[in-house]
Amino acid sequence: MIRESALLPASQWSKPLVSEVAEIINLLKDYGYDAATLARLTGMQEKKMSDWMSRYKREPENVSEIPYPCWCFLAALAGRPNIQNNGKPIEVDARKVMRAFKPTAFRNHTAFEMPTEKEFNRVIGDNTFTGITIDSLCDAFLWKPAQLATSLEKGTLPFLNWCLILMLCGFNIQKMLLNQHDGDILINQ
Repeated sequence: MIRESALLPASQWSKPLVSEVAEIINLLKDYGYDAATLARLTGMQEKKMSDWMSRYKREPENVSEIPYPCWCFLAALAGRPNIQNNGKPIEVDARKVMRAFKPTAFRNHTAFEMPTEKEFNRVIGDNTFTGITIDSLCDAFLWKPAQLATSLEKGTLPFLNWCLILMLCGFNIQKMLLNQHDGDILINQ
């Protein structure tokens, strides 16, 4: 069982225990998404996933070193999207967001094409129709503003971070990335 305090916005978040990270990874594995498959589809490093849940059988109460954005991402893949915003996406016209990017921006890591700075500027920044700013993203996901601005400008935003932005806009990243199964994957509650 995952503690509710591990599924809260960053300002109230308690880092998950290694057993809680393992619970999500094992749930995804039960649906055919082992660590190697998850790494291929999401761009996350398989070794990092192992590190975040190391020794969970012997020391389940150890606190994991998983970064908050990665935890948000795993939680979303396991059916708990937008924990950084109390489970709610921002109110935005998803079709308008989709029109701002090429279709290749909405694929898994193996087929994904990074949006350009021009495309990012349509939805992230002051006076955009989404209301998403660099500062609001950094507050939500504990990112560094200068680093985020540079990665958006250079088109080097990590795929995981891109998925979190899409999730914030109401996109179901579970269905976008984990498309080999029918139905939803849900964390036991």
